[in-house]
Amino acid sequence: MHMPRDYYEVLGVSRDAGDKEIRGAYRRLARKLHPDVNPGNKQAEEKFKEVSEAYQVLSDKEKRAQYDRYGHLGDAWKQAAGQPGGFNWGAGGPDVGFDIGGGGGGIGDLFEMFFGEGRAGARTRARRAPARGQDAHTPVSLTLEEAYAGTTRRVTVGDPVGGSHTVEVRIPAGVESGAKIRAAGQGGQAPAGGTAGDLYLIVSIIPHPMFERKAADLYCDLPVTYAEAALGAEVECPTLKGQVKVKVPAGSSSGQLLRLSGMGMPRINGGYGDLYARLKIVVPKNLTDEERRLVERLRQLRPDNPRQW
Repeated sequence: MHMPRDYYEVLGVSRDAGDKEIRGAYRRLARKLHPDVNPGNKQAEEKFKEVSEAYQVLSDKEKRAQYDRYGHLGDAWKQAAGQPGGFNWGAGGPDVGFDIGGGGGGIGDLFEMFFGEGRAGARTRARRAPARGQDAHTPVSLTLEEAYAGTTRRVTVGDPVGGSHTVEVRIPAGVESGAKIRAAGQGGQAPAGGTAGDLYLIVSIIPHPMFERKAADLYCDLPVTYAEAALGAEVECPTLKGQVKVKVPAGSSSGQLLRLSGMGMPRINGGYGDLYARLKIVVPKNLTDEERRLVERLRQLRPDNPRQW
């Protein structure tokens, strides 16, 4: 005896799911598995049939009630519940009603939902539609300054027939490595008047000699003298907007982070990250005799041991 998967399990819903939840689950799965979206994929086609069969039963109150009562019998529940055995699968897929806010309109409704088609002749138009052009993927390298301000790239895309076209793509400020910038309809051209594919720019950011990026935040080393760290000072700090003044608190140590709010990278959705200046105390070399005496005197005055664990 054929024992199909539990219909609730097929749609990924609980047994007390409402009509809206069942309809939403079916739409998501049908959109993903429909044969016209997965041409030649037999596994997807079988799953689509299974999903549609589950929806046909669970979206009908009477059939669902009978299934809840007799479903443990496997396919025999249809006979036990007085239902005709089996479902009708046409050459183009399941002939299943697709409920969009009311009446069951058949497979045409499915195309209307997914592809903007009307009911009449929807399946035929989809089969006869010109082929879509291939998507094009092009890597682009940006400096951190370009990623900060946003930029453009001119890209030449080859066509299957041997031609090419050039498109200028705007890259938004704040873009990160690995991001895909989509230019709709700018990919490979399609034969016989079909829709062109899309162009995707795959972004990589060139490492910066001064700044380290972590998401929208930036980090940099800020060299200071021993005197500036010990006594405090106002020093210049580099940013992607230029030099700014920053206060070094008295008694600062190497590795201490100074936060410059809003001086990091722009965020795609608005706002800016922060810049963290990492203090780096620079010890002078080639001390003069006087400098050596002064440092020695300081050691005598402050015999601290920072290594007391």
